[in-house]
Amino acid sequence: MLSIGGMSVILALETTSAVCSVALAAGENVVIETTQAPRRHNRLVLPMVDSVCESLGIARRTIDCVAFSAGPGSFTGVRLGAAIAQGIAAGTGARIYRAPTSLCMAERVFRSERKPGEIIVQRVSRRDLVYEARIYIDASGGSVLADDILKSTSGAANQEVPVYTEKDVSLCASAVLALAKRDRQNWLEPSQALPLYVEGDSPWQPAKQP
Repeated sequence: MLSIGGMSVILALETTSAVCSVALAAGENVVIETTQAPRRHNRLVLPMVDSVCESLGIARRTIDCVAFSAGPGSFTGVRLGAAIAQGIAAGTGARIYRAPTSLCMAERVFRSERKPGEIIVQRVSRRDLVYEARIYIDASGGSVLADDILKSTSGAANQEVPVYTEKDVSLCASAVLALAKRDRQNWLEPSQALPLYVEGDSPWQPAKQP
């Protein structure tokens, strides 16, 4: 579905961190809204969607793809992004795109530094644990060399490959949008708007047997 003069309309959502960010692209026209919103994403994201649509004069029914930062990341934030993407797509006939949050971070790193090469990105999972992925980045985007794993923060730091954390990289829907534009073959049906999880990533521990 090409909605406006043969140009795809893509809505992108970033809700996996303290940042709440929404981007909308209609061809070369792009508008982005981003705010720091710890624990307020559920109240802000839909009004932000309406705001970016109004800014470009786009009706929701003309959206071709709803992309969201799919994790791993904040359990609540990832699920919120997935649910909103699925709801909008199901109601408009759009496709969805699941953008791995590690690749979104890598996209932001390259845009900032413009240096191709191998990097490690880390995000907090819970106390003493981080998600970690190894990625090669260049102007064409990021290629995952090692998928996200859970890693203890007490381990020795990697001295050979630059490590970027949430303190170094501010997430933004612009990165989600960039991935969705480049990876159209992975636009999916709304029913496939599922978060990306890391095996073993649960705060719950089995009860001790008496």
